[in-house]
Amino acid sequence: MNEPVSPTHAHPRKARIQSIARANAIIEVLAMADGGWVALRDIAARTGLVKTTAFNLVTALVDVDMVEHDAASGAYRLGLQFLVYGRAVERRTDLVGWMRPYLMRLCMATRETVNLALPCPTDVLIVDSIEGSQSLRVTSYSGTRAFYHSTACGRALLAWRPPAVRSQILTLAPLTQLTPHTTVDPAKIEAILAECLLNGFATEVEENELGAACVGAPVRDASGEAIAAVSVAGPLARMTPDTRARIGAILVETLDDARRAMSARTGVRAP
Repeated sequence: MNEPVSPTHAHPRKARIQSIARANAIIEVLAMADGGWVALRDIAARTGLVKTTAFNLVTALVDVDMVEHDAASGAYRLGLQFLVYGRAVERRTDLVGWMRPYLMRLCMATRETVNLALPCPTDVLIVDSIEGSQSLRVTSYSGTRAFYHSTACGRALLAWRPPAVRSQILTLAPLTQLTPHTTVDPAKIEAILAECLLNGFATEVEENELGAACVGAPVRDASGEAIAAVSVAGPLARMTPDTRARIGAILVETLDDARRAMSARTGVRAP
């Protein structure tokens, strides 16, 4: 059992992934323009999409700032949001090394598996993982991907994203039902994310995998931006409501320490 899903589960051959593949094709067309504007008819022609489909997808990308639209010409180009993603990639190696001591501290305090995840446009990427010391434990692997809606690390990241970004991620296509317990109603997920903002951490119980539960919290930089998330996952038999609350408090405290240390290193005061 594990918190992140396997590559096969993360990318099932369903309509949801078809939408992602089509959106990716549009992004690639715009990237080949080297920052220039591309007309909708050219986007449709180069991707092989029906013009209406291309319009709906590129408009969704405009809504989350991944694409810019020039109303006068009706053309499109890549948005500045890709600078944010590029910055996250540049920081990845440094962030993994920086967070390692805090992941080890959490693993020792909980004896459960601890994961570090980074946000991607349509899912999250597990970039580091430390397995717990229990004989029966959750296993996890760096390089695997996880859904935003069904995992604690995904929810922890999603809760701190702008409302428009959250809405697009949750409504771009039908959410995958991984288990009978997976929440796939965007309105219900928004309520879960509101509770995450209130508590400082997110939880999921058998929504990503039967027999497992997880608690996650955001890693925020000195400016308050959620740049990553850390989750603690374990078998449901041990992850009782009281245990999840205790781990949530430990997560928040530990990641607050990491944030203060990051603030001291960068010289930027944490808000």
